[in-house]
Amino acid sequence: MPKHVLGIALDESSITLVRLSGSAKSYEVTLASQHPLPQHEEAEEQSALQREAIQALLQPLRLHGDMVLVALPAHHAVLRNLTFPFKEPRRIYQVLANSLDEHMPFEPEDVVADFHALPASAGSASRFLVAGMPTEVIAEALTLLQGVGLEPTVLDLDVFGLANAALLSYAALPARTVLVDVKSTRALLTVLEQGTAVFARSLAYGLPADAEALETYASRLSKHVQQTLYAYDNVTQQTYEPERLLVAGVPGEVASVLAKALQEATGFPAEVWRPTVPAYKADQTRFPGADLVQHAVAFGMALRGLHRRACGVNLRRERFALHKELEELRGRFIVLGVLALGVIGLGIGSLYLNTHYKAQRYAQLQDEIARVFRTTLPDARMVQPAVQLREKVRELEERLKSFGGMTGAQLSGLQILQEISTRTPPSVTLNVDTLAITTGSTDLGGTTESYDDVVKLQKALEASPFFPTVKITNTKADVGNKISFKLTINTSKTPGGSS
Repeated sequence: MPKHVLGIALDESSITLVRLSGSAKSYEVTLASQHPLPQHEEAEEQSALQREAIQALLQPLRLHGDMVLVALPAHHAVLRNLTFPFKEPRRIYQVLANSLDEHMPFEPEDVVADFHALPASAGSASRFLVAGMPTEVIAEALTLLQGVGLEPTVLDLDVFGLANAALLSYAALPARTVLVDVKSTRALLTVLEQGTAVFARSLAYGLPADAEALETYASRLSKHVQQTLYAYDNVTQQTYEPERLLVAGVPGEVASVLAKALQEATGFPAEVWRPTVPAYKADQTRFPGADLVQHAVAFGMALRGLHRRACGVNLRRERFALHKELEELRGRFIVLGVLALGVIGLGIGSLYLNTHYKAQRYAQLQDEIARVFRTTLPDARMVQPAVQLREKVRELEERLKSFGGMTGAQLSGLQILQEISTRTPPSVTLNVDTLAITTGSTDLGGTTESYDDVVKLQKALEASPFFPTVKITNTKADVGNKISFKLTINTSKTPGGSS
């Protein structure tokens, strides 16, 4: 199905429309027209009159579904060649408006800026042709166009529309070409190099109505061309020698005369622009090639809608960014929904596989636990193997502690008995009735001849570095005038340590 693209060149005094149908490989012009716009001293009244005029122009054309690209006058914008030490678009947009600050009479926050990348030599900083336009101008243009039912996809500048007209439709275009587009109110100069626009100017120097003044106009315009080339030489620090001048913007006969006059004044070969590529299917009965000369900017804007390699900027950014139509958004949501279902399906599959692998691993661990249990407790019935094995290990640890253990701060029972025996004074007759050894504490019960002997025993045991504290917990008279006692001894394997 052919694609329909409407290119518009919007000036203060006129509007130019070119509609292309087809594709980048083959297209034809299905509409080409230029109309003056009414003027009025009052801005609001002028906008209303122009809206009515454009509405009357568009009503019979049936442009529904067309992609719309609009070129705004470059003399309302600031165009500068700038260099940056980086080339990532995100970083460039962060500093773009402020980078133009010293070059424009507007505040950065009142400007929408975009850039067009330029060819850079190896090892040099990235070069860009930067355009900035006041938000007020963009808002007025959008209000006018949206008021007649047009929603532009792209808001570019006329100098880039002119560049695309030459780059995308003029066969055998020389590497270095200067484009000249002349109207009654202005003249555009666009410098091409290595297949892209590298420098541009918009001059408030329109074509005179008097045909006899054409040679004088061409002579003065040639000086502007030379000044433009000098300015570009200053930017690049290299000499730019055009291989050809291409003239457009005025009817074919006038363009031929102007091209000849410019060639004589500048010394550079000059020709009239016209589409010559094989992709352009000319209909000489409806739109002769010569008649398209005055529609070059709009023609280039329409070509940008067909070609991916077109140059230019898009000022429909920030608060002017184009909101997608509901149908387009719905289509995108459907695609996202399908992708989401695919991701969910993959997630469920992954979850199933993980669960399956974990179940296999769990069964392997259960078999391993059963094997260890049967090896460790061959005579026990397996009920809760982990708990039973833990109790068995604790039982073995307690047994081991009674013999000094392998590690830790607990004295063995033998060590405690030896220390008590060693520390007991020879003068004390001690009969041991009970000895309870636990972790960190030992309870000693027995009889002595007197209470003084109990105190002596306490003092003697406290002198041991392994018994930090010894307390008398109970004393009473026993049979045969004996004294029954109980001592609580805190023990530590580290001499001088706490319990």
